Amino acid sequence: MSVVQNKSVNYTKILLAIIGLTLVFRWVLMAGLPLGLHGDEAQYWSWSRDLDWGYYSKPPLIAWIIAGFTSVLGHAEWAIRLPSALFHSLTAWFIFLTAKQAFDIRIGFWTACTYLFMPAVWLSSTLISTDVPLLLCWVLALNAWVALRENASWFRAAQLGFAIGFGLLAKYAMLFFLPVIGLAVMFDKQTRQSLLGVKGLFVIVLIIALFAPNILWNLNHDFATLSHTADNANLSGPLFNISELLTFWGDQFGVFGLISLPLFCLALLKIKTLPKFSFWLALLATLPLFVISFQAFVSRANANWAVTAYIAAPILVAIYAVTRPKALAVLKYGLIGQSVIMIAAALILLSPALTQKTGLDRSVKRMQAWPETVEAVEALYKAGHNGQDYEAVATDNRLVYYDLQYYGLAELAPLYVWSPNIVPNNHAEMTAPLPKSDGPILLLNYYNNYESYFEESFDRLLPQPPLEIDLGGGRKRVLKVWVGYNHIPAKDS
Repeated sequence: MSVVQNKSVNYTKILLAIIGLTLVFRWVLMAGLPLGLHGDEAQYWSWSRDLDWGYYSKPPLIAWIIAGFTSVLGHAEWAIRLPSALFHSLTAWFIFLTAKQAFDIRIGFWTACTYLFMPAVWLSSTLISTDVPLLLCWVLALNAWVALRENASWFRAAQLGFAIGFGLLAKYAMLFFLPVIGLAVMFDKQTRQSLLGVKGLFVIVLIIALFAPNILWNLNHDFATLSHTADNANLSGPLFNISELLTFWGDQFGVFGLISLPLFCLALLKIKTLPKFSFWLALLATLPLFVISFQAFVSRANANWAVTAYIAAPILVAIYAVTRPKALAVLKYGLIGQSVIMIAAALILLSPALTQKTGLDRSVKRMQAWPETVEAVEALYKAGHNGQDYEAVATDNRLVYYDLQYYGLAELAPLYVWSPNIVPNNHAEMTAPLPKSDGPILLLNYYNNYESYFEESFDRLLPQPPLEIDLGGGRKRVLKVWVGYNHIPAKDS
């Protein structure tokens, strides 16, 4: 492969400037967005208030990160979300270092730009999610692997072990890394020389030492996280859903980019002409995409479930593009174009009026008016029912529960989750189930057609006027309201 280098261009300084300016812009944007926490974000915050080695649906790293930042910065929305843009910036920097070492500095530069300006990274930089630390751990593991192939140092072996171990504590999707590097130990001479021996054993011990407490937590909690991960497969429904597969791949354009994804596919088609290590990058990228595509075909899959593909994929895109001037031009203008679109959308979201006029309010309705919702629920709670004080407030939806908790209702009233399940179906049901009580209970009903379930749980159930919260633009959050007496949990019935 022949790459023409421009010696007058200082790619490192230019990239540092781009990363720095992008980070500041994203932090300023995040602080200015008039959006509350999504229920999942509020859930992670709640976990950070009760640190443990595991939680029902995820390993613990996200909670540890939020706890660290909020202990210094407080518990405002921006403080909870601040790690996202920072971690994505660090990921972009380490992906640059990795591609630079494996190939050259120009490939490293375009790799970092391709990653940094992915649509999914633009969006993810303003939210807090488990994908953020996962991707940083993934690139640190890849960086260590590339370095070990050239110089098998103990430092790099430790880096690999820590990166994979903490990656597993971020999200179990880190497991996709293991079969690829395992195959490389068998079939790649440089990897085999560096890891088939004491250093490889050291890496394995580190991974086990870091991940074992989470396994023990699962063992002590009926394998809750592992069961939830398996439940996501949802193989009990109709199999062979071509529409789900097509939807998943359509969503990948929104994750990686309208230009980047086709260039990635072209790079895969030309993989035999690319440098030798590109084969292993192709495996790292295609394994999660193949597995999650199969998952989508036989059941369903969320767009971000294959997100680990997009550490190796930008490197392949850059390798392909820098040796083809036309492809590089397409990549360059594609990154600019999609970034302009994402910035424009973000600037629109800064204005509630523009958000409503453009219809973007549909996509953020779950992040609006939670303080007003808590205020309305508080008024109902304080009013009581027929001269009786409510014993507690309960809701049938975990996301509603966590948003009510974050925005202060739990400080005003006992707050629980009502559930028809004998076995907990989420972390809120596991840790805050509505206990047996005489009542009255103020019951906030999110789901439709749940009256029959409520009637099985309460001896007496009285409908009340629904709670309607104005979200602007003619939209409302509607929670049906019930008063329940003599509650018996499903596990006790």
